[in-house]
Amino acid sequence: MTDSKDSKTTMTLEPRQVAIVLGMEDGQISRQLFASPEVDAMLDDEHSDIPFHYFLASAFLVRLDQDEDFAADLAEWYDERLQGEAGKADAGK
Repeated sequence: MTDSKDSKTTMTLEPRQVAIVLGMEDGQISRQLFASPEVDAMLDDEHSDIPFHYFLASAFLVRLDQDEDFAADLAEWYDERLQGEAGKADAGK
Protein backbone atom coordinates (compact mmCIF):
# COMPACT_ATOMS: atom_id res chain seq x y z
CA MET A 1 0.00 0.00 0.00
CA THR A 2 1.36 3.42 -0.90
CA ASP A 3 1.34 6.20 1.66
CA SER A 4 -1.12 8.85 0.45
CA LYS A 5 1.40 11.64 1.07
CA ASP A 6 3.79 10.03 -1.42
CA SER A 7 1.32 9.48 -4.25
CA LYS A 8 0.75 12.34 -6.67
CA THR A 9 -1.90 13.09 -9.24
CA THR A 10 -1.31 15.14 -12.35
CA MET A 11 -3.87 17.78 -13.21
CA THR A 12 -4.12 19.41 -16.62
CA LEU A 13 -5.82 22.78 -16.80
CA GLU A 14 -7.38 24.11 -19.95
CA PRO A 15 -6.14 27.50 -21.14
CA ARG A 16 -7.31 30.32 -18.87
CA GLN A 17 -8.48 27.96 -16.08
CA VAL A 18 -7.67 28.07 -12.39
CA ALA A 19 -8.17 25.28 -9.86
CA ILE A 20 -8.50 25.09 -6.10
CA VAL A 21 -7.27 21.86 -4.57
CA LEU A 22 -8.40 21.12 -1.01
CA GLY A 23 -7.11 18.35 1.20
CA MET A 24 -7.03 17.31 4.83
CA GLU A 25 -3.81 16.99 6.79
CA ASP A 26 -3.87 16.25 10.51
CA GLY A 27 -7.45 17.48 10.76
CA GLN A 28 -6.64 20.77 9.04
CA ILE A 29 -7.77 21.82 5.57
CA SER A 30 -4.87 22.27 3.18
CA ARG A 31 -5.41 24.40 0.11
CA GLN A 32 -3.61 25.26 -3.08
CA LEU A 33 -4.48 27.52 -5.99
CA PHE A 34 -3.21 26.55 -9.42
CA ALA A 35 -3.38 28.56 -12.62
CA SER A 36 -2.89 27.57 -16.23
CA PRO A 37 0.21 28.94 -17.96
CA GLU A 38 -1.91 31.61 -19.68
CA VAL A 39 -3.24 32.88 -16.35
CA ASP A 40 0.25 32.75 -14.85
CA ALA A 41 1.49 34.90 -17.72
CA MET A 42 -1.29 37.44 -17.08
CA LEU A 43 -0.38 37.54 -13.40
CA ASP A 44 3.30 38.12 -14.27
CA ASP A 45 2.45 40.98 -16.67
CA GLU A 46 2.45 44.28 -14.77
CA HIS A 47 0.07 45.80 -17.33
CA SER A 48 -2.61 43.09 -17.10
CA ASP A 49 -5.46 43.10 -14.64
CA ILE A 50 -5.85 40.15 -12.32
CA PRO A 51 -8.31 37.81 -14.07
CA PHE A 52 -11.65 37.83 -12.27
CA HIS A 53 -11.84 34.05 -11.88
CA TYR A 54 -8.37 34.01 -10.28
CA PHE A 55 -9.44 36.83 -7.95
CA LEU A 56 -12.62 34.93 -7.05
CA ALA A 57 -10.72 31.72 -6.28
CA SER A 58 -8.22 33.70 -4.18
CA ALA A 59 -11.02 35.43 -2.28
CA PHE A 60 -12.63 32.05 -1.57
CA LEU A 61 -9.36 30.75 -0.10
CA VAL A 62 -8.87 33.88 2.00
CA ARG A 63 -12.39 33.53 3.39
CA LEU A 64 -11.79 29.85 4.10
CA ASP A 65 -8.60 30.76 5.94
CA GLN A 66 -9.91 33.74 7.92
CA ASP A 67 -13.47 32.67 8.81
CA GLU A 68 -13.40 29.52 10.92
CA ASP A 69 -17.16 28.97 10.48
CA PHE A 70 -17.13 29.41 6.70
CA ALA A 71 -16.29 25.78 5.84
CA ALA A 72 -18.98 24.42 8.16
CA ASP A 73 -21.54 26.97 6.94
CA LEU A 74 -20.72 26.18 3.31
CA ALA A 75 -21.01 22.43 3.91
CA GLU A 76 -24.37 22.92 5.65
CA TRP A 77 -25.66 25.13 2.84
CA TYR A 78 -24.58 22.58 0.22
CA ASP A 79 -26.11 19.69 2.15
CA GLU A 80 -29.43 21.57 2.32
CA ARG A 81 -29.33 22.07 -1.45
CA LEU A 82 -28.58 18.39 -2.04
CA GLN A 83 -31.44 17.32 0.21
CA GLY A 84 -33.76 19.75 -1.56
CA GLU A 85 -32.79 18.37 -4.96
CA ALA A 86 -33.21 14.78 -3.72
CA GLY A 87 -36.68 15.66 -2.40
CA LYS A 88 -37.66 17.13 -5.76
CA ALA A 89 -36.40 14.03 -7.58
CA ASP A 90 -38.31 11.72 -5.22
CA ALA A 91 -41.50 13.77 -5.65
CA GLY A 92 -41.22 13.40 -9.42
CA LYS A 93 -41.22 9.58 -9.28
